[in-house]
Amino acid sequence: MEEVNGQIRSVSATRIVQGESRHSTETLTQEAALQIRINGQSYTVTMRTPGNDRILVAGLLFTEGIVSRPDDLIDMREIANASGDTTLIVEVQLPEAALTNKRIFNRSITSSASCGVCGKIDLCDLVIPASQISTSRKISILAIPEMFDSMRRHQSTFDATGGSHAAALLTVDDEVLCVQEDIGRHNAVDKVIGDLFMTDMLQHAEVLLVSGRVSYEIVAKCARARIPFLLAVSAPSSLAVDFCNSVGITLIGFCRDQRATVYTHSERVFLHS
Repeated sequence: MEEVNGQIRSVSATRIVQGESRHSTETLTQEAALQIRINGQSYTVTMRTPGNDRILVAGLLFTEGIVSRPDDLIDMREIANASGDTTLIVEVQLPEAALTNKRIFNRSITSSASCGVCGKIDLCDLVIPASQISTSRKISILAIPEMFDSMRRHQSTFDATGGSHAAALLTVDDEVLCVQEDIGRHNAVDKVIGDLFMTDMLQHAEVLLVSGRVSYEIVAKCARARIPFLLAVSAPSSLAVDFCNSVGITLIGFCRDQRATVYTHSERVFLHS
């Protein structure tokens, strides 16, 4: 087994095609643990694709409502695990005022690459209050394929492995602001949001693209970032549709093969260019 870079790894395998087998070298997306500590106390351990860990942490803390502005992150540093395993630790220093009356240490177990809400211990921890998101901007249904093409051109890990998700933030005019990849959908979303959050550019993001399905947690992150359009390659869940409808997010799914399904706030979508 050979590590190619921090995000992909080569392994020996046997490929079988039409009953014939042969040795092959396969390239896989890396998955490794990241422990996040806040003011010396463990917050969570998440499984992610290594790389861009600081913006992942920033995006996660922002979408969880723990920080509201970049200045809240007094310090953030990566430290090696003293036990000698491959888990990376990111130590975050926040002002004590940022921790007041916040149930931030309710995550009790590891968050997997496919579950961003795993580890929360009460139902109230799943509810992310969000005021109505309003916008006068509209999106052309004809522009959607080019938006996904723009994201696809930045998916080098997927090109190598076929095993990563992607998220992108754009304007409705198809200006790409950020694209990130990860083994987990919610991690990719945290990375793009964290990137623009740290550079104070999040207010320019109007469209969130995701390469997979849309669950409640993805909508919650979109709502926290005040992004009015959420577009996905695959289907949304019923709760995702309900949440988008209530907070004012235009949700469009099945954006592939010259088709799209508008689930909420269709008044912002027009058919001509």
